[in-house]
Amino acid sequence: MSQPVEIFVAGTGCVPVGKHPLGSGRALAAEAAVAALEDVGATFRDVDATFAGVALPSSPWAVHVAKDLGLTGKPVFQLFNASASGLAAVHAAISAIRAGEANVVLVLGYDVPANDEDPLAAQGFLPPPALFALWAQRRMVERGTRPEHFALVAAKNWNYARSQPHAARRADHEVTVDEILGSKMIAEPMTAMMCTPWVFGAAALVLASREGLKRLPGLRWPLSRIDSSEAQSEVYAGPGHVIEGQVVGPPEITRTTITAALRKAGRDIKDVDIVQVHDAFAVEELVYYELLGFSKPGETEALVEAGAFGPGSRAAFGLPEFSTDGGLIGRGHPAGPSGIFQHIESLRRFREHGDQLGICHLLGAGSTCITQIVSRAER
Repeated sequence: MSQPVEIFVAGTGCVPVGKHPLGSGRALAAEAAVAALEDVGATFRDVDATFAGVALPSSPWAVHVAKDLGLTGKPVFQLFNASASGLAAVHAAISAIRAGEANVVLVLGYDVPANDEDPLAAQGFLPPPALFALWAQRRMVERGTRPEHFALVAAKNWNYARSQPHAARRADHEVTVDEILGSKMIAEPMTAMMCTPWVFGAAALVLASREGLKRLPGLRWPLSRIDSSEAQSEVYAGPGHVIEGQVVGPPEITRTTITAALRKAGRDIKDVDIVQVHDAFAVEELVYYELLGFSKPGETEALVEAGAFGPGSRAAFGLPEFSTDGGLIGRGHPAGPSGIFQHIESLRRFREHGDQLGICHLLGAGSTCITQIVSRAER
């Protein structure tokens, strides 16, 4: 029996997340791509295929970005999957490598629209802040969760973002729970600092098989190995299921996707050191602690109060750190690049903190969920 093809995140590049000028997406995507290729000593000529994750309809076409990088004749693919577009591009690139169609793949994620559009409203979705505020209010009634618990999650992520040069929200001081609670109310109980900002950006990865690594002279170990990738769409959950207008569908899609991804990778949830999740609103991350199996209903809020899921969580509680680059709340959520940034952060943690196993997770409006399991790989 042949051994499964190993797939590595070998190189990374990005531009800062922020309020980039409308129409600048093509240049920013090319800048991120060049940075990722230079990170491994390669050029676009070394790439067998390009996959791009884009969420906004008026962001530039991937083939135009590829033209700016060089006319090599290699295939270019563009995937639209809302917030999960970046991870969708990684998922498709993995399939191409495993099928033997490529050994070195450039994966792009970018979104800078040409106009001031609201794609969610155009598709008929209800306003996300209102929907997630309803999640939060229901939890407050059923579990006794207080606004302070949401603020603790948000403050953690704001403070993680302080040390990230590409983050949209880089506070010049340690952000407090009181600051989070005192910021502008968006949809009760979600304040502005508990919500992701509306931002743009671009990021890129160089993925390679072990054979492809031989073509990357600037390679630096350790690398991040993608052990599995799982993509699912929602399943009918019974009476009360909201089909039209819902952004991400029933939360349980996260549990089923991550369970399947871990099973594919042959890994145990107890071994996970870091988790990057779809924390667009603070209530989401709180819910995902339980859906991923890291805490049980009734104990989660007390764990958050004690400092679990933040810096030092593994040593103190035996639980992973979440959203370690600030997540969608702190780093920002530029849509297409968000999944790429999760892989960039996972590689950084493997190199700088010695973490061994991580999860990248995003939901796409509609509703879909993509999860990838990554691990630290030595030479």
